[in-house]
Amino acid sequence: MQLIKNPKWDRELIQRYDLEGPRYTSYPTAIEMSEQVDAQQLIDTARATATQNAPLSLYLHLPFCTHVCYFCACNKVITRNKKRALPYLEQLKQEIEQAARWYGGTRRVDQLALGGGTPTFISEDQQRALMGWLRQHFHLRDDDQGDYSIEIDPRELRPDTLPVLRDLGFNRVSFGVQDLEEKVQRAVNRIQPFHLTESVLQQARDQGFRSTNLDLIYGLPLQTIASFERTLARVIDLAPDRISIFNYAHLPDRFRSQRHIDASQLPSPQEK
Repeated sequence: MQLIKNPKWDRELIQRYDLEGPRYTSYPTAIEMSEQVDAQQLIDTARATATQNAPLSLYLHLPFCTHVCYFCACNKVITRNKKRALPYLEQLKQEIEQAARWYGGTRRVDQLALGGGTPTFISEDQQRALMGWLRQHFHLRDDDQGDYSIEIDPRELRPDTLPVLRDLGFNRVSFGVQDLEEKVQRAVNRIQPFHLTESVLQQARDQGFRSTNLDLIYGLPLQTIASFERTLARVIDLAPDRISIFNYAHLPDRFRSQRHIDASQLPSPQEK
């Protein structure tokens, strides 16, 4: 697919909206949170909505990763010790049971998402157990018509993981890519060859996942307009159903891993 060369950017419009916004990793965003609403009010509101019998959307956060990506600003635990996930899963089961008392009943779960970290850090047996616990306490769909998605680090994908996830009802998958240039990957400590991304994308299609997404980040060290254009061209050739693209925010004082990034290698705000 041919990319548009030398697009005409409205610089004045871009500068007008060049403002800091809330972090996008949660909804509602942090600025919407208020201490004026106490825990009991939240519980009462949740129970009140149960009478409406409206569909539910559930999100589960599994924060574990085997490797640290220097750009990452997510809530994460970096470890190779798989046992670290055991107490977290036990706590997660308790939270599922508690949330079901407030929101559950006959309400159908139309949307389910597992994020992280890397949700596939846990084993296939643990994935089955977790989904079984969810089905025990919530009304999950069995007709494959909901949007059941999961985030996956292609570098950590095991041969049996995608078939198991598909069998458990997941039909949407998002693969982290960020950038396909090797020098950029090295600068952010995320080496992921193109053939690996290509392979896992095809595996997801072969397993019948109806939607595939690739995550990209712009503003990483050593990125240029030309290099990112090459990444985009290769991603377009892969033809995922969707692309998510995020702006890298360099906040080393807040996120320790970002201190490994050489700020002098970051593109200028104008170039971003």
